[in-house]
Amino acid sequence: MLRKLAIAGVLLLALSPSVYLAWTLRTMPHLGYYHDDGIYWVSAKSLAEGHGYRIPSLPGEPYQTKYPPVYSALLAGLWKLNPNFPANVPLATLFAWMSFPVFLAMLWLFLRQHGFSLGEQLGLLILAAVSPIAVVFSFSLMPELLFTALLLASILLAERSFAPESPGWLPILAGVCAALAYLTKSIALPLLITVPLCFALRRRFTSAMLFVAAMLPAPVGWLWWVSQHISNARDLVTLYYTNYLGFQILNVPLRDLPLVVWNNLGNFLMGTGKLLMFDMPHGNMYLECVVAVGAIAGCVRLARRTGMLQYPMAALGISALLLIWHFTPDQRFVFPLYPLLLAGIWTELKNIAGTLRLAWNKATIPDRAAALAGAGLIAAFASFVLFTTAFGLSRFLPGVFTAYQTDLESRLPAYRWIAKNVPSDARFYAYDDPLLFLYTGRKSCSLPVPTKLYYHNDQAGIDRLLDSIPHFARQYDLSYALVTPGDFYRDLHAHGALRLINALESAHAGHPYGTSGVSVYAFPHDPITAQARVRAGL
Repeated sequence: MLRKLAIAGVLLLALSPSVYLAWTLRTMPHLGYYHDDGIYWVSAKSLAEGHGYRIPSLPGEPYQTKYPPVYSALLAGLWKLNPNFPANVPLATLFAWMSFPVFLAMLWLFLRQHGFSLGEQLGLLILAAVSPIAVVFSFSLMPELLFTALLLASILLAERSFAPESPGWLPILAGVCAALAYLTKSIALPLLITVPLCFALRRRFTSAMLFVAAMLPAPVGWLWWVSQHISNARDLVTLYYTNYLGFQILNVPLRDLPLVVWNNLGNFLMGTGKLLMFDMPHGNMYLECVVAVGAIAGCVRLARRTGMLQYPMAALGISALLLIWHFTPDQRFVFPLYPLLLAGIWTELKNIAGTLRLAWNKATIPDRAAALAGAGLIAAFASFVLFTTAFGLSRFLPGVFTAYQTDLESRLPAYRWIAKNVPSDARFYAYDDPLLFLYTGRKSCSLPVPTKLYYHNDQAGIDRLLDSIPHFARQYDLSYALVTPGDFYRDLHAHGALRLINALESAHAGHPYGTSGVSVYAFPHDPITAQARVRAGL
């Protein structure tokens, strides 16, 4: 009992960084950082208010046909409990953090199922609990922790069903968890193929059919609902906000597929490395790739040792989608594979340590010198991971989120001015459009930058797009633009805000408000025709 209490105490201590940061950032000044989190939150508001699954912050309030509904439906319950924004944000922070222990519990079950010792389980759980990227998800309105927990639950149940005398309903329960995972993030779709394939390899055809029967209604039902509600418009804004497939076709034509795969492969490896040892500022891409390759090799070694293929096969399916997708796969996109990668890097390090031990036991000077050098490298790597983790939790993350708090405070006077002085039906351009809606009630949209411009390193094309803001405003019947110094931080376009301001001033846009670098511009009145508005999906 004393030993169990000690283990529980260590795990609770490992959770303390996430608890501390979630408490200090309970007002969520970083809401909207991912943009998706803001969209989830306003879509949940629409559900809670009985307006259907829509994006109420956008002109025309289109249906939300991009993100499946589970996460927004859960967030809608918070809007029901407290419909007042931003007073309800601390409740949302608590909800976000509650997914963290669930994720860690699934990770523990995964490690136990794969034969890791109690000491290994404890050590890897602590590493996951203090992982800066996981900690950030624990106080952000992103579904990654919940999705990964559901993904793990499905995989664990499917793997458990191979055990002798396991209940016959386990494949059904695994399929239900996979269905919930898909309805949280559609990247779970490969499970519909990989899990039955693993069953078929062991001649468990009935289990495969039961799993498919349990999971299949989720993608079929969601895709049917999307087909009934998706906009037929093919403009940039409609595709970006509401149409995954349309935006994919726009950005990844077949002729560009090799270019996209090559770029995504490099970013996938870097994202994997950064996930396992934190994204240090100006990190070393070669070290990140080496760590990623080591983790993947360890995953293969673990699968061969245990014979458990469900997670590796699912990881292959998810990775294949990430390689052809129109966004570069950073740590966030790779995160669903984190438990497997964590187990993989530990397995590979153990294998290297075993090889070094054999070399040392040979008792020759060259072998022992090689063993000492290898041990030194492993010790240096472990020290580096501990340092980057400690630095991330104690210095980097607090500094980043203090900056978000400062940025929000600089925008709040502009939000108050807009709410007081701008007509309620006015439409805005705003980079962080969900936030503008939440604080002012005014509808807005951003100017999405097609990712194909980044794949082709087409800086001139990005500049031309930003210079087109007057035309963009006419196309979407926008009356105002809100521009802040931090705009375009998600698009890695350092001078995007300045370029936008120059385009607005060249178009002789009015400037009724400006302070602390935050400006409101008024576009010259030039309404579009009803026919053009229909084409734009508005």
